[in-house]
Amino acid sequence: MVDEKILNMARDLLPNPEHSITAIAKVLGVSPGTLYNHIPDLRELRASRIPAQLEGGNR
Repeated sequence: MVDEKILNMARDLLPNPEHSITAIAKVLGVSPGTLYNHIPDLRELRASRIPAQLEGGNR
């Protein structure tokens, strides 16, 4: 069972384009597949980084 704390840390790191899913999984001591299995909105979290970057660049 994956600890909720690990999942929350992964959710915090996912929008950052400097962190790959593989790197996040390695730092947290889980496999990338574990992240995909336990974070259903993983792809949306990754995609959310693009509008945030564009918005930040326009300010």
